[in-house]
Amino acid sequence: MSKKAEVWSLSIAGGKLFTLNTERGWHHHKRAKHVKEWRQASCVVASEMKMPKMEEIEVTFIPYKLNRKNMADTGGHFPIAKACIDGLIDAGIIEDDGPEVVTSLTFKAPYVYGGEDKAVMLVKKVS
Repeated sequence: MSKKAEVWSLSIAGGKLFTLNTERGWHHHKRAKHVKEWRQASCVVASEMKMPKMEEIEVTFIPYKLNRKNMADTGGHFPIAKACIDGLIDAGIIEDDGPEVVTSLTFKAPYVYGGEDKAVMLVKKVS
């Protein structure tokens, strides 16, 4: 008999979505500002949800957009996913984001839903 997986769904509104290609052209101060917004938003959401401490996780990342304008590649929002995972460290959910802790990071294609930019991060507790 298998144990039911523990999966947490975080809806994170950390500002405007941006991609790896976009961030490459930014000054490092601008990049740091946007990354910080997403990281802090993720930390706040995880803390408010009272997520438990986890030793090993699998993450699925889904960007949600207002419209189809400037649709990114499926993995294009990697910098935001990384910032959101770092927010889990800040919240004390995970100790690190190395391969022994974050064993899988899956990207879903951007989803157009007609609302403000946000990201949904599914965090599955592995152990």
